[in-house]
Amino acid sequence: MTSQSHFDDFSGDPRGDGEVPFAAASEATLLALEVPSFLAVFSQFAATDLGRERALGLVPFDDLEALGRQRALFEEVGRLLPEGPLVPLVDVPIRELLDRLTTGRPPLLGVDLVRLGDLMRASRSALARIRGLENSPALHALAQGVTDLSPLLQRIDKALDRRGEVREDASPKLVALRQQIRRVRDQLYRELSTFVGEHRDDLSEETIPMRGGRLVLMLNSGSRGRTSGLVHGRSATGRSFYFEPLGVVESNNELQSSVEDEEAEKRRIVNELLAAVRKELPALEASAQLVGELDLAQAAHRFADIANARLPEISNTSDFRLLAARHPLLDPRLADARREALGQAGHEGNIVPLDLALSPAQRILIVTGPNAGGKTVALKTAGLLSYVALCGLPIPAAAGSRVPFLEKLVASVGDEQDLLADRSTFSGRLLRLREAWDAAGPATLLLLDELGSGTDPAEGAALSIALVEELARRGSLAIVTTHLAQLAAVALEMDGASCAAMEFEPKSGQPTFRLLPGPCADFSESWSGPAVISPKRTRGSKWKLRTRRRYVVDWRPSWSRRKKSESRWARSSSENSKNSARRPRESCAPKSSGCASDSNRANAAASKPKRSRGSSRRRPSSCPLPRWRRGQSRWGARSVIVRLDGKEFLNGSKGTARRFSFAASECVVERKNSWPRQAVKNPRSPLPNVHRVRPRGERWPGPLTNPKRPRCRLKSI
Repeated sequence: MTSQSHFDDFSGDPRGDGEVPFAAASEATLLALEVPSFLAVFSQFAATDLGRERALGLVPFDDLEALGRQRALFEEVGRLLPEGPLVPLVDVPIRELLDRLTTGRPPLLGVDLVRLGDLMRASRSALARIRGLENSPALHALAQGVTDLSPLLQRIDKALDRRGEVREDASPKLVALRQQIRRVRDQLYRELSTFVGEHRDDLSEETIPMRGGRLVLMLNSGSRGRTSGLVHGRSATGRSFYFEPLGVVESNNELQSSVEDEEAEKRRIVNELLAAVRKELPALEASAQLVGELDLAQAAHRFADIANARLPEISNTSDFRLLAARHPLLDPRLADARREALGQAGHEGNIVPLDLALSPAQRILIVTGPNAGGKTVALKTAGLLSYVALCGLPIPAAAGSRVPFLEKLVASVGDEQDLLADRSTFSGRLLRLREAWDAAGPATLLLLDELGSGTDPAEGAALSIALVEELARRGSLAIVTTHLAQLAAVALEMDGASCAAMEFEPKSGQPTFRLLPGPCADFSESWSGPAVISPKRTRGSKWKLRTRRRYVVDWRPSWSRRKKSESRWARSSSENSKNSARRPRESCAPKSSGCASDSNRANAAASKPKRSRGSSRRRPSSCPLPRWRRGQSRWGARSVIVRLDGKEFLNGSKGTARRFSFAASECVVERKNSWPRQAVKNPRSPLPNVHRVRPRGERWPGPLTNPKRPRCRLKSI
């Protein structure tokens, strides 16, 4: 497994095993699943740039046998790691050195040869340990063809020290030159010391500095001309001259010549080593390949130890099962690696593991649930861990997890609009859905987030249902998140499809981020279907409608205002009964709610609200119920408050929601009146415009005849 940028060096075979990987996922899918971010985090566990390069360029295997060999390599490396790391930490770019060795630009120096020697040393050590391990076919196959470069390594160690400098005993000629330089320099020091003792008054200092490779003295500027010799320049202060007496000129010439001969001998030794290393370039490439693959497997073990990851089972069927799976970009144990790779640690608190299952009998999973409840995280977790498992890496999940061998992976998450490409939100989503449509097949995993959004809910539902039916017909694996009740209802009746929902805490209303399988209304054992809310009288003037499950609806009309409203409503109702035969009945659902049928919507648009003769105020548009009965307040009192586990979602004092949490967009209050299958809802409420048809075999509550004892039905979408 190597990076795409390194493919050309191996003539289309980056792994070196005869298998050329293919891109099982498009670039848009990789970005949607945040694969580059994960690979950047994973690369932090590599010890060399060769391992990091392969980690950043991981792609899934297209052959099941090749994937099996990579998984076997992972397990065999794990048997060697208790004895010590296979690849030591190398903080220099080895790949760059190999490229410079090939091109010669810029030329390598002695210190670069020492670094290449570290590569040879790591390869030699790994080869010795691999050959001493029995029953390790994957490691032996990887080490096959790798040459032991111990002779070349010995030459480098004998000629160069750790700083890359040529040793004094690198060659006999260099030893002789060093001795000659030492002899001439000692003679010069003796002669110059004698001159200093004789001319102490003419010198500004008694030191013997080096100037231009020659030993000189510091002569006072006023003593110039008193002594014969050569001047090699002036000091920074201008008060002294660099002075070379005539008696030592010949000795200095001999010293300078010996030093130049020494430098030439050093260059010759380094050039010979460069030629020898360049001659072994194919063997060095093979050693780099071995070290890179071992470093990648070693990094996978380090990742597994920190993230508690393991290799999942790989199946040829459509059996997909994740147990206690955790997203690597959310796992707090990987916070330090994320900080190093991405510049920020991200989530550092506890996370809720994901349990998810698909089978040949149920290949499509429709996930519903509240906003910010974890639907998209669950979808991304399933997609990213599938990608990672097919790369031969361990995944952070419990034992027993199983991933099918996939040929294609398509993920559509987020907004796909692009102004430069004249692509709107919906058109961009259609292009991604077309990709999913074309890729659908038995060995394909499709991950579609918020399917049916970005357009009219009715049109989005129709498009989503058609797509899901085609995916089921082709036998694709798919995980779909949606807010459309129609799509979830179709999944309950479709062969090969199932539903699941994200749970939230009953008492606090906070999300638990647990994926619970079953029908969209069946969230847990304590939740056995739509809640029929029964009225219960509380203290004072408050009417509380309570369910034994999760939802609570409080009706809190002002007592005095409600009495006045009842009288007005009674008078207006008698007037409406007289005119009911002369005009069509109006829909209780607002035109923008999307809850009424097309005919009701047309009638509501054609009819105009009329002022009632018996009422001093204009009645609310398109609904015979008074305002306080519809969750609106005309007189400033808090009329209706919809609650979920004690948290207010709809505050009727302003006709809008002052406070509501993620689950507010998942609830619809449906009230039974003389128009069945219509949801009466505040048109300015943030609750979604979703109408749910009464399930078969379920009874509606009685009509709203008594304002003091209202009855309603609260359903979860």
